[in-house]
Amino acid sequence: MDYMNNQVRKVCGFYVNESHLTNILLPHINRRIKEGVKIITILEDDLINNVKELLSRINLNQDTQEKILEINWTRKQKCKYSQIKEQLNEKDVNKIDIIIKGSKEYIEIANLNIEKAIKNVQGKEINVINCYEIGEDKNIDYIIENYDFKLETSGLKKIEKLNKTRIS
Repeated sequence: MDYMNNQVRKVCGFYVNESHLTNILLPHINRRIKEGVKIITILEDDLINNVKELLSRINLNQDTQEKILEINWTRKQKCKYSQIKEQLNEKDVNKIDIIIKGSKEYIEIANLNIEKAIKNVQGKEINVINCYEIGEDKNIDYIIENYDFKLETSGLKKIEKLNKTRIS
C-alpha cells in the first residue's frame, strides 16, 4: 500500500507463547538487519529474556547478536505518537520494520499512532508487523482478512485472498 509517499506493508504474525514468537521473529530480524533495515519494537510485555535465551542457543556471529540485542526488547506501557514519529523521521533510515506485540487493543492503539506518524514522513519503506497471540484471539481468519502478508519462521508470505464472488 502506498501511503503518503511511503511504501507500507501490513503484516500479521501468530504465536502460542513468547518463546514461539521469538523463534518466529529472530530469523526475520536477522535477514532484515543484513539488509540495513531499522527495527522498531512496540511491546506490551518484555521479550528481552526470550531473545537472550534464543541467542544463547543459536549460531550467529557476535556482530549480529549485538545488533539484535541493541533493539529495544523491553515493555512500553503506552505507544506514544511522538516516539514513533521521532523514530520514523531518523535520517539515513529508509527501510523500517515496526514489530508490535500485545493485546488486540494494544495493537489497535499502536497502529493508530503509527498511521498518524506516517503522515509526517516521506520516502520510507515500512513493514508494520502485528503479532497476535493465538490463545487470546482464536478468530485468525478474521484477522488475516486485514493483511496482505503473514510472518512465518521462513519469512514473509503473501496471503492469498479467497475469491468470495458468487457463481450463479
